[in-house]
Amino acid sequence: MPDQFATPVDELTEVHVAGRVLECLVCAGRTFARREIKLNTTGMSFIGLDWANRSGQGVICRTCGFVHTFLGGALEWRRPDAVAREP
Repeated sequence: MPDQFATPVDELTEVHVAGRVLECLVCAGRTFARREIKLNTTGMSFIGLDWANRSGQGVICRTCGFVHTFLGGALEWRRPDAVAREP
């Protein structure tokens, strides 16, 4: 069965925000997939210009599927095997 969160740029990754490892707010998972998320507004949708809305980064928990949404470029994506673990 194909992975429901797979995207062309997807691989198992940890996400760092402001120097800290992101943990899922629901299950405390630490591996995520990514996806662009459109931040639709009623006005732009009404006139058929959904494509012109701003985008955010969707950070999707690989364990439970909860979607965390971020604006801006504050995220750092890292492969878990490339991250040094603290003892």
